Amino acid sequence: MARVLPKFPSRRLSPQRRLTRRTEPALGLRFLALQPRLEPNELLEFEYRVQRVSPEEVDRLEISVLWYTEGKGSEDFGVHLFKSLSEGELLPVINGESHPIVTTLPAAPLSYEGRLLTIRWCVRLRLYMKDGRTISAEKPFYLGPLTREV
Repeated sequence: MARVLPKFPSRRLSPQRRLTRRTEPALGLRFLALQPRLEPNELLEFEYRVQRVSPEEVDRLEISVLWYTEGKGSEDFGVHLFKSLSEGELLPVINGESHPIVTTLPAAPLSYEGRLLTIRWCVRLRLYMKDGRTISAEKPFYLGPLTREV
């Protein structure tokens, strides 16, 4: 018995759009823990990946673990981990492979969701291109038991 599958029209891109899509840089972030909630003083393990870009096009790459506030009043933020890789350090990183990072999280501030104030934690990648573009990726997580105002 032969299987006959329906033919669907192909959605091919023009050569110009195909070229643009292929050359757009891609950033990937992945937590190695199963849960997006971590305890204070626990290890945060994640890996990042930079793809579809050559080192000659990149000015620098920033990797950070930070917290920031949202809500009424002035917004605040704090940086727990910050790495900036410049031209000479980018060659081993921009190869499409995963690169792990491990850091011990601080005891405070804990994640919080209230009516007037929210405290959020995240891992952020920022790729600064030589043509002036900035490409970023962000992955949020909770530090401590998530506290919500009732």
